[in-house]
Amino acid sequence: MLEKKRQSNAFVLQKANHVGMALFVFVVLAGTGLWSTGNLHFGPRDAAEAGGALDDVEKSSAHDVGSPDDPGSLGQAVCEHGVATIECDRCRFEIGVVKLQPSLAKTLVETAEVQDVARTRTLRLVGQVELDKTRVVDVVPTGAGLVEQVEKLLGQDVAEGDVLAVIHSADLGQAKAEFLQVQARLELATATFEREKDLHDKQVSSKADYLAALNELKAAQAYYAAAERRLRLFGLGTDQIDAVKDEKENGQFAELVLRAPQAGTIIAQNLSVGALVDTTESLYTIADLSNVWVWYDLYERDLGLLHDQISSGRKVTAKVRVKAFEAEVFDGVVDLIGSQIDEHTRTIKVRVQVKNEERKLKPGMFAEAEISVPLKGNTMTVPSSAVVSDEGKTFVFQHLKDDLWIRQDVRVGKKQGSVVEVLDGLPAGATVVARGAFMLKSDILREKMGAGCAD
Repeated sequence: MLEKKRQSNAFVLQKANHVGMALFVFVVLAGTGLWSTGNLHFGPRDAAEAGGALDDVEKSSAHDVGSPDDPGSLGQAVCEHGVATIECDRCRFEIGVVKLQPSLAKTLVETAEVQDVARTRTLRLVGQVELDKTRVVDVVPTGAGLVEQVEKLLGQDVAEGDVLAVIHSADLGQAKAEFLQVQARLELATATFEREKDLHDKQVSSKADYLAALNELKAAQAYYAAAERRLRLFGLGTDQIDAVKDEKENGQFAELVLRAPQAGTIIAQNLSVGALVDTTESLYTIADLSNVWVWYDLYERDLGLLHDQISSGRKVTAKVRVKAFEAEVFDGVVDLIGSQIDEHTRTIKVRVQVKNEERKLKPGMFAEAEISVPLKGNTMTVPSSAVVSDEGKTFVFQHLKDDLWIRQDVRVGKKQGSVVEVLDGLPAGATVVARGAFMLKSDILREKMGAGCAD
């Protein structure tokens, strides 16, 4: 065995005299089996093969891989086995090409096209849900008194005009009594004036009597108007005022009916039967929860992005999420930027209007938001799941042809939700593996750690 190695080495040494000492050392090491490299795949060869042609050995010491940027050159490149490198089951892994069987592609792999989209900047903010202050009302009694009935309770929905409670109010009773007095005075003054006017027209009574009757009528009308306005302050409408006389007979004369001024949900209740209330306290708070505000803290450095959009009248949307409903996204619109920077946090308040028809968003909830702001120019994006890394390099698997996919190095930018910006390495419209890229990466590593194309 040793004798054969000596003969082989001697033969190679003779040939090396024609190509130089450097190549000689390489061939001796390869011929003795002391050098094997994954890139060259130059294993032991017998003396006859080695002596056949050093030029051929030199050519086969590295794969003819072509250029990944030129699919045509990849298809023309030939490996040491005499076939296209991308078609060789033993060599294609060395240039990052994977052959994906159609049956696996249907079940384990999803693909996507590289998108050429307008550039955006996504702001991620944290804030808190609050009531829409324009849709909240406190219900304060217009007269002091004793609560006789409570018709609506905390948490109930009410319609505008619904009876909330009934209060026995001496103030209302007195106001109604005064109204009846001035009403009677007005009726008398009206009748007196009509009589005096008729007599005056017939020149039976003096002008002084006529003017006195006229003045009394005007005074009675003024008192009546004042008494009517006071009743309206208690919440009485025209029909209720017209029915005041009847109330005196049916025992409802001093009943102050508290009604809902708007539709909504009762979020606060501060009364009970038998309680004494006055005109300084809120007995109910009613809120329309179909729309809420979410206030966010925006860093000063990002203010310019939103300010330009809002001031120019552009609609800026926000995707709102809360922990209670993690899988759900609530659509909102940025409608207001605060007027003052917090000197401690260097942030400014931003308000987002959010529809809340199902009442899932509750005041006090913490909420996160993603606000996409358009920038100038376009960029390429791929699904974030398409990008994988190995040994400090970031890459995707791009479709080459048929069932062949090639590892393509890329330079990525910022992640925007479920996609990531591709700054370099891919053309628009290229097809990449969106789900299953890790499996393809594992196949390449496994083959490269195996025999590859070594003999």
